[in-house]
Amino acid sequence: MAVAHAVQCPYCFDAYTHACLEKGSNLEEMTEAVHVTNAIRGGASLVHGVQMRKIAGKISL
Repeated sequence: MAVAHAVQCPYCFDAYTHACLEKGSNLEEMTEAVHVTNAIRGGASLVHGVQMRKIAGKISL
């Protein structure tokens, strides 16, 4: 579920939602996976922003 949201695959959302429910997950657990994904992606985006600034700084010299 988390990976499906990280890569933003709509077909995966459907498949993993069905699979999670079939295996006994509940909506609260699935929502937690989505929240963790959002927290991680936000952090990764911040790191990518820092990398961009370093590259831009080197180019500007």
